[in-house]
Amino acid sequence: MEGRIIADRYRIESRIGEGGLAVVYRCTDATLDRIVAIKVLKPEWALDAEALARFRREARSAARLNHPHIVQVFDTGVDGDVHYLVMEYLPEPNLKQIITEYAPLPSRKVLEVAVQVCRALAYIHQQGLVHGDIKPQNILFTDQGLAKLSDFGIAAAAGSESDSTSGMVLGTAHYIAPEQAQGKSTGPQSDLYSLGCIIYEAFTGQTPFSGETAAQVAAKHVRQQPPSPRILNPSISTSEEYLITKAMTKDLSRRYRSADEMGADLVKLASGQELDRTGVLSLEDQATMPMRPTPAPPEPAAAGSQAPAPAPLRREPQTDATVIWSTVTVIVLALAALVLFGWLMKRAFYPGAPPAEVQVPSVRGLTEAEARQRLVDAKLEVVVSRPEQDPTKPVGQIIDQYPMEGQSVPVGTKVRLTVNLGVEEVTVPDVVGLLYRQAVVRLEQAGLSVGELDERHSDEVPEDRIIRHSSHAPGTRVDKGTPIDLVVSKGSEPDEPAEPAETAELVEEPIEDDEEFVPNDPHVSISVDETSISADGMERDYIVSITVLGQKEQQEIKVIKRDATGSPIIELNETMKPGQAKGLRITGRGNTTIQVYHDGELIKQEHFTVEAPVSNNNE
Repeated sequence: MEGRIIADRYRIESRIGEGGLAVVYRCTDATLDRIVAIKVLKPEWALDAEALARFRREARSAARLNHPHIVQVFDTGVDGDVHYLVMEYLPEPNLKQIITEYAPLPSRKVLEVAVQVCRALAYIHQQGLVHGDIKPQNILFTDQGLAKLSDFGIAAAAGSESDSTSGMVLGTAHYIAPEQAQGKSTGPQSDLYSLGCIIYEAFTGQTPFSGETAAQVAAKHVRQQPPSPRILNPSISTSEEYLITKAMTKDLSRRYRSADEMGADLVKLASGQELDRTGVLSLEDQATMPMRPTPAPPEPAAAGSQAPAPAPLRREPQTDATVIWSTVTVIVLALAALVLFGWLMKRAFYPGAPPAEVQVPSVRGLTEAEARQRLVDAKLEVVVSRPEQDPTKPVGQIIDQYPMEGQSVPVGTKVRLTVNLGVEEVTVPDVVGLLYRQAVVRLEQAGLSVGELDERHSDEVPEDRIIRHSSHAPGTRVDKGTPIDLVVSKGSEPDEPAEPAETAELVEEPIEDDEEFVPNDPHVSISVDETSISADGMERDYIVSITVLGQKEQQEIKVIKRDATGSPIIELNETMKPGQAKGLRITGRGNTTIQVYHDGELIKQEHFTVEAPVSNNNE
């Protein structure tokens, strides 16, 4: 790919990274004269219809995101068989490289980066997206040290829930959430688990789990607890360890519920505050907590001192009522202490009972009305937030949803739907009587294009003006992009048609092997002449002269050479205007055929037969 120019704009210079689905290159944007990074989908995935469709949708979603802690996407598109995504170029080392070289990292720096990543995740989750591949390799930095999250679209383009068990997803198994490793639906909490793994690694210098294969590592995320990070790095505070543990808990009801919630705790730690963790300390932590000092008893007075003797205590006589009320007070205080203790224990081990949950039903393929009814029956809310156009599916059909089907969510959760708009329809404007160039502009403004042109003489309609529509009458509703055929006036028919000066040059050579082609188009003047010959007589130069005639503004001209080398070689392929001329010098070896196409139609073909030189055997 190095050296290739994509979309007539991006010149690829060098490879800077590669993943399971795509390759990332450093390249130059020739239009804006700047360095950018371009991600290209691997050819093997371009042949997978589902993966390709998801890549396109995720690429469009990524291009719409705009956040200071997300790598900015400048452009996305297709050039031939290349599907690409253009983004800002960040040459600084990524977080994985920094951890590998410098871990354990300072607490202040780890918390600062984690806060910025949390803000990016909060924004992404608000857009109805899940990153699904949070890892330190995807956390990049500007030259000012600003953290930016990347690669949130490509992992999702890999496919569906079952892909979580494939090698593609397990390539980053050190940071995979348990539900993702089990092939279940993922949500925002899955991204927070992965961020917890990154913080663990940044503080300790090692990932929470390791193994010989990705599958072994993923299984440990599901079944095992990681070693205490404070054992690996005693400088970690109990609050920092609590944050990591809460982010990485396997129980979704006890994990951080949102990036905003986790980010709030990170901000507290970064500012030097301790977390409000009433009752969350383990027994070992409580045993090491300093106890409040007990006041020392007063020292006895020195002998001979004049300190006054304490007054003797006088016991008040107690009545039966006093004894009863004292007993009741003690009992009430004891019960209150028990209730408080129970409440503290519940907050410690069950921090908030999870709300009632339901499974999200599948509504893909349903109409919007059917999808709404099914989701309402499941006690969920409906939001139509991302209408898209897919010409392969019926208009009004649901083509995507988030959260995905089968995912357990609290009652009342909003489900965002993507409704298919189908192919957009537009109205054909009336261009009769307009100049040809005016008609082109009018049709393009309406989202249409000019199709075939039929030029005819007319005494009523001046030259170069539209006589009528030969397809799709004005006011007709058609698909956007439909070509509209027109009839254009050539003016009044002359009394004596004049022969063009190039008549002699336009005489066609006989066609060999009974090949058929259309005679010279009246809108193009073409001549093909043989000129210089090499010493062995086998290599010869040919001059092809092309002059575009007629009234059509954009005329596609292609010149192809076929000779003894085998495959056809395109010598010219461009759009020309009336009056524009082009001269080509073409070198052919041996028998050579030169073909000229006008708007995709063969209009000129010349065969040149070269006899092999006869060797002199008498020497």
